[in-house]
Amino acid sequence: MNLQPVTVEDIPVGSPLPWRLYDRDGYIVFARGELVASREQLESLLARGLLRDMDAQAQTHEAGDWVEFRDVEPIRGFPSQGIKPQVGARVQLRLLNRNLQTYYSAHMVGYIKNRSILVTTPAIAGTPLILMDGEQVEVRMVTGNNIHAFQTSIQRLCISPVHYMHLDYPVEVRVQKLRRSPWARVSLGATVTDAQGSHEMVRIVNLSPDGAQLHAPPLLGNPGEALRLSLHADLDELKTNLNLNATIVHVHMPQAGREAEANMMEYGIAFRDVSAANALWLKGIVYRQIAEGGLV
Repeated sequence: MNLQPVTVEDIPVGSPLPWRLYDRDGYIVFARGELVASREQLESLLARGLLRDMDAQAQTHEAGDWVEFRDVEPIRGFPSQGIKPQVGARVQLRLLNRNLQTYYSAHMVGYIKNRSILVTTPAIAGTPLILMDGEQVEVRMVTGNNIHAFQTSIQRLCISPVHYMHLDYPVEVRVQKLRRSPWARVSLGATVTDAQGSHEMVRIVNLSPDGAQLHAPPLLGNPGEALRLSLHADLDELKTNLNLNATIVHVHMPQAGREAEANMMEYGIAFRDVSAANALWLKGIVYRQIAEGGLV
């Protein structure tokens, strides 16, 4: 997941959102398909940050974290290795048998290993939400640079000393890396070499120190396949040729409103094993573009 800032002007008002909007902590502010009522509503949220996942394909409905994590190998048990959930840590809940566009905020109270996870009962305007034992829940937690999602059910509701609930201890947890490297709009010609040594001319339309989005022919490759990206770079009087190993993350039609040559697809790629020198060049190119108004 690659969260990047969006401006208020880039967010459609009064029509279904084609992607989720997140705050800077990685929690969902608006679901796909949800309507943003007004520009003022967005401006009131700017302090929390407004970001979208640049690696996610645009859709018109909310699919849910479990669907988005379908390609992530689940791990057994909770917490996963290296995670230390803190009392009071924020969690986000979605009730799977209700409106799938609604995400509720709660806080972790604690957990009893292999038995239950304790979280506060979500509230609306200070009034605890009316829930039922056995109700199916999707849970989302952000710890460090990772997002953790799992499905469970409400084991027991409690009202003393505060409103809280026991959730069934999850059997599986899915973990996804949360990247926050800056992206910039660019228009750079480049050459891609695939594993068989074939070459294709492509155009880089978005660039970050971690990866890029390309417009390229449909037969360039499939998600998971490796390639090598070569491009000429210059910063003022300095010039170099960058050769970057990468993996295809996603392939889809170019985003609506983005200019592209006929019969081209949009490829999201993640760079691998970037040398220190190449990393400096990538950051220099990205930050120069941002300074010139090329923020994605």
